[in-house]
Amino acid sequence: MRKSNKNKFRITIKFVAVLGVSVGLVIGLGILRFHAARLAYYLESVNQSIQKYSDEEVILRQELSALVAPIRIYSYCKESLGMQKVLKAETIPVRVRSTGLAASRHNNTQRQGWRSSLAWLFGRQ
Repeated sequence: MRKSNKNKFRITIKFVAVLGVSVGLVIGLGILRFHAARLAYYLESVNQSIQKYSDEEVILRQELSALVAPIRIYSYCKESLGMQKVLKAETIPVRVRSTGLAASRHNNTQRQGWRSSLAWLFGRQ
């Protein structure tokens, strides 16, 4: 009887161990499946964000190309800002003295000494 009880006890221990391992595997696989589903959901939300920003980029590029067009700029300036087209453009001539340039002053100071660098204060050059 003793051997029979020992065998039943060993079989029971083996059965409980196999059952415990099986339950552990099922729980582990369930946790992995839940984690995979959570990552899939996150990936889908990232893909939706990418698509949304891609669509927004296309719309902004279309608006930019419409705003950069010369006729749009002209009509915006005329309608919104109240600007008018100039009928007569005037130019103002500007005379530049060649001796008053910085390069020529630098050359003169090397030739004449320190007084020539202060000559512009007195109106001489």
